Amino acid sequence: MGASETQIRAALQRLHAEKEYLSIAVYRIEGDYAVRVASAGATCGQCDRVHLSIGNIGRVARSGVSHAVDDVSKDASYKSCFSNVKSETLVPVVVAGKTIGVIDAESACGPIDRTALEDFAKQIEGML
Repeated sequence: MGASETQIRAALQRLHAEKEYLSIAVYRIEGDYAVRVASAGATCGQCDRVHLSIGNIGRVARSGVSHAVDDVSKDASYKSCFSNVKSETLVPVVVAGKTIGVIDAESACGPIDRTALEDFAKQIEGML
């Protein structure tokens, strides 16, 4: 793990502790895939590498637009790793107009503060 990934992981752990997400992860776009470089909270092996053509991670990577789902049970694009997830918010990490990563946060308690994630995306854009 490089110094940048260590910095991302440390910042992600602080954000996770502050916001009490069930799960939060940072993905870097590598070709046709989003590859998880850091995570905090619950995690599963099926989301280490996600093809950009599927799910909400792929949607945000392709569009460069944030996506919030207040009730994941009503979202056909949501890929479930955990049965107790209620909401998911994803934001792109964009540099010079190009999406280079995606932040994916999941909550068991309700809606997620998108502004905090967008601020975090700006904080790590130079590290990704």
